[in-house]
Amino acid sequence: MMQRALSLWRTRQRPRHALALAGGGVVGGMYEVGVMAAIEERLNGEGRGFDIYVGCSAGSVVASLLANGVRATDLYRILDQDLADPLNFTRNAVFAPDSFRRACGRFGQMLWAFGKNALRGMRGSIPDILARAERDLPAGFFSLAALERFMRAGFESRGLSNSFASLPRTLLIPAIDLDRAERVVFGAGELCDVPISDAVAASSAIPGFFEPYPINGRDYVDGGVGFSGHADLAAEAGANVVLVVHPLVPSLPDGELTAMRSRGLYTIMDQASRIYGQNLLQLALTTLGVKFPRTNFFLIQPARTSTPLFGPSMGFDSSRAALRYGYASTMAWLDAQGAPLVRRLLVMPHPAAV
Repeated sequence: MMQRALSLWRTRQRPRHALALAGGGVVGGMYEVGVMAAIEERLNGEGRGFDIYVGCSAGSVVASLLANGVRATDLYRILDQDLADPLNFTRNAVFAPDSFRRACGRFGQMLWAFGKNALRGMRGSIPDILARAERDLPAGFFSLAALERFMRAGFESRGLSNSFASLPRTLLIPAIDLDRAERVVFGAGELCDVPISDAVAASSAIPGFFEPYPINGRDYVDGGVGFSGHADLAAEAGANVVLVVHPLVPSLPDGELTAMRSRGLYTIMDQASRIYGQNLLQLALTTLGVKFPRTNFFLIQPARTSTPLFGPSMGFDSSRAALRYGYASTMAWLDAQGAPLVRRLLVMPHPAAV
């Protein structure tokens, strides 16, 4: 009888809903805001929102604001109308005014390192020259100090919390400890006391593009290195429903005959990264479906055709188009394949924001 009573109590527990926002650079973050604005509008205040927020890289920027109670529709309006608001994610939010000058200096440092070691070993192969130049190369071309300042100032100006412990909802931000080669989770365990703004910067440090972000003597890089979505963190935290938003998928241009090769090095590297991330995500979701059979996982991602999300992920030129595409495509998805998610989110409504 005790076992039956315990089982009945468990079945009557309020289900826990989680949101996992993957990385995707500037355009990916904009897409995620559009997605969440569509969900919020579709529920029209009837849904009870999410209990657990997991945000990686650009997704950590969005997740940290949503977990603080900022409505996605408000963010959408600020970004779409380019309003003078401390939460408006402009170029200066990521790149400080002197970023270009500093990047040129680091590029010059790289060329100097190659040249110096090439002259010392004229008979060596290119890989040997690169190996000898290792310690002379820069750690990255850009710093994330500007992003940390932007997040900290945005929290302060809106009266939001920069502390994981004081948030009304659970927020988890994964990153990679570079030297230990392992995933860490800010907002859990001994990393609960790290300011959210620092955690966001650490999770956003794309290797090579940005310098590793230091916190308390340790170096961290992008949480998307070797992982995609981090839906496992949500399931392990006890979520019954997990919505994963994955902005960057491999592109299959619709009706375009131009091969990826002809678009140059950046496009080839970007496409390879997207293929890698997509395969990681599919493998993770398949594994999690077996490990957590009672947890329902939902995935929202762009169509694999030409969309505003194909191009430089850290660029701002397509950011507003990605924002609107995220909203419009998600609205259509919610009225079709996403109907089961809507029904799940409408269970036991309360006034919390999405």
